[in-house]
Amino acid sequence: MKRRTISLAVTLVLALTAACGGGGGDAADVGSVGPGPNDPPAEATPVVGRYPLTGMPATDAAKLRRPAVAVKIDNNAQARPQAGLEAADVIYEEFTEGITRFVVVFQSSDAAQVGPVRSVRPGDPGIVKPFGGPLVFSGGSPAVLDVVRTAGITQVTENDRETLKRRSGRRAPHNLYTDTGLMFRKAGAGSPPPAFSTFLAAGPPPAVPGATPALNVRLSPAPGVTAQYQWDAAANVWKRSTDGRPHTLEGGAQLSPRNVIVQYAPYVVFPPDAKVRYPEVVGSGDAVVFLAGSQIKARWNKASAGAMTTFSDAAGRPIALTPGQTWVHLQAPGSAVTVG
Repeated sequence: MKRRTISLAVTLVLALTAACGGGGGDAADVGSVGPGPNDPPAEATPVVGRYPLTGMPATDAAKLRRPAVAVKIDNNAQARPQAGLEAADVIYEEFTEGITRFVVVFQSSDAAQVGPVRSVRPGDPGIVKPFGGPLVFSGGSPAVLDVVRTAGITQVTENDRETLKRRSGRRAPHNLYTDTGLMFRKAGAGSPPPAFSTFLAAGPPPAVPGATPALNVRLSPAPGVTAQYQWDAAANVWKRSTDGRPHTLEGGAQLSPRNVIVQYAPYVVFPPDAKVRYPEVVGSGDAVVFLAGSQIKARWNKASAGAMTTFSDAAGRPIALTPGQTWVHLQAPGSAVTVG
């Protein structure tokens, strides 16, 4: 009996260790650890504020005060299913040499595994700078690393083998993983990020002048890549499909943001490497905001690399988002978006 008790205790310790800090662990060690960005707190749980990137009620004071972390995630077909994205607060999707990659931002929730992690691109510093925390990525060309360094952003690369680990059962380069515990450890005791947006209060969304119904959204974020969102009124989310299939993650969760924003940003050539084009996110332009089964034509504005992007309606009023996860498509102006 004593031997069995010890064995069970060791098994429990190993399971807890994998859930909290095993970026290179097995396929079973995936998914959110605790509530996700779309999950409301349990009833009668004391609320200590609102998470700045999701607008959701915060019940954990330590998480409310912690900084944000950003990580570059692969979206190549060989990289799917990815891990940990269901726990992200904000996800940006950008065109990258024929495919897309994600800039994934965490603050309110945790994931036991996040990946596959890939390389940085010259537009990423302008995206993540306002969030204030480190940027985690596999590596990059010397010219791009100089851009990140000049922006004053803390870099965490695969040279940091305590934070980024190669995972068995996956082929390189789609086998580099981390977890939120390891990334927040690198962020240290920084400050929480500014608010990503204003957010709607609980209850049915108010009528927004100019909003029109939208139940299905389809676009091509890269040649040969399609993204589609189907509005699920019961769950109050947009269910994501990629290339005609539900975009599911390890563990089986389907990508399901509460808000989808199409931000039209010009793609410019990176002078040190003419093959590389990146989105210019400082400035202003058109956008479409999809929330609560509707679409709102909008304008975006970002005064500087360190400023958070704002979205306003035709009258110049800030658009309040539904509390929860937000997905931002950085699309070239003129890109078609089909709404049904």
